[in-house]
Amino acid sequence: EESDPPASKSYKYRRFDLSLEKDDEPLHLIVRTELDAVVKNNINGDDQYLTIKALNEFDNKAQGSGGALDWRTKLASQRGAVVATEMKNNSCKLARWTVQSILANADLMKLGFVSRTNPKSPDSHVILGVLGYKPREFATQMNLNLANGWGIVRTIADICLQKPEGKYVLVKDPNKPVLRLYEVPQSTFEEDGEDMSVARTGDDDDE
Repeated sequence: EESDPPASKSYKYRRFDLSLEKDDEPLHLIVRTELDAVVKNNINGDDQYLTIKALNEFDNKAQGSGGALDWRTKLASQRGAVVATEMKNNSCKLARWTVQSILANADLMKLGFVSRTNPKSPDSHVILGVLGYKPREFATQMNLNLANGWGIVRTIADICLQKPEGKYVLVKDPNKPVLRLYEVPQSTFEEDGEDMSVARTGDDDDE
């Protein structure tokens, strides 16, 4: 249905089978995925679905730049080196974008390399270049273990399925490699603004 203003993305709901064995009780996961654009394939005219992401240039002279290259001079001549440096410095972000593209079954993931027009001003930017990758091939370049990712999802699903029926929130500790599962009232996060109090499940006794 049309909306005003139109949505900035296209949403696709996809179902994934998390069953470990063929004889297991079926376990399906429904995921809302996002697509940013569609283009016509120049060869056969079929639709190709895209995700579009932007990387912001970091001052390569600043402390803690991680060996960042000057995109203005290196992007055209040393594209591979620039991408490899971003894989090292922004591995989590690129991994997240790649997995999102794979979940959405996108044909291509477009990466825009964006820099400030003036290094001292955050108000104006220029796109220095755009590179396109097939998500699964990019995942291979990053040594991204998709099977391990699905294993983690299945483990979390098994933990949740052992809990009584209700509403839960999964939160990652910002300072520790720890996930915490909270049981919340059914009305939590509803628009009527009812009580947002949170009751923790389990025996975790941190703060």
